Amino acid sequence: MTTLWIRHGTSLDGITRPHAHARPDTPLTARGAAQIAATAHTLRDRGVRPAIVLTSPHPRATTSAMILGALLGVPLAAPNPLYAEWRAPDCVLGKEPDEYPLEYLTWRRDRLRDPDSALAGGESLTALYERAMAAAAVLGPPVEGHTALVVSHRVLIGAVAAIIAGASRPQDVFQAARRFTLAPAGIWPDSGQLR
Repeated sequence: MTTLWIRHGTSLDGITRPHAHARPDTPLTARGAAQIAATAHTLRDRGVRPAIVLTSPHPRATTSAMILGALLGVPLAAPNPLYAEWRAPDCVLGKEPDEYPLEYLTWRRDRLRDPDSALAGGESLTALYERAMAAAAVLGPPVEGHTALVVSHRVLIGAVAAIIAGASRPQDVFQAARRFTLAPAGIWPDSGQLR
């Protein structure tokens, strides 16, 4: 099955606190809904006929998936935590960098040396790596004419992209995922020649 990863549309935290770690329950905005509708139209115009839409359980993703499914006439799978965003520690959710506590700053400085470490409520780099490996593998190899849309989040999509590109250590996958850019409602991979 061919897999197209789609980042959710703009969320409320993305507008009100753009440099913060988004809270899991932040909703999709009207702007985000319009972005996802435009992505659905792009897919339809390019002749993409998805078989299913898979999604993260976070509201900004599930709402994005519902819009895609409705506009493309595609069934939705139950939300799956496999496609959720990297879980930042509870102590930084919704906070801007100048609000980060010392505990987080210390952990962040050391996390590449100890990829198994995590703070309360957070996901270690190793756990993210393992989940991204599973997310990349669960859909299997490409099959002509069968497409799955996965509505997810920038860091997880970036981790999957890093693994597909050959990164094999949790630290390398995380660093690549942090640098990965994908606009809200963006499609990856998108060569402009979608089937």
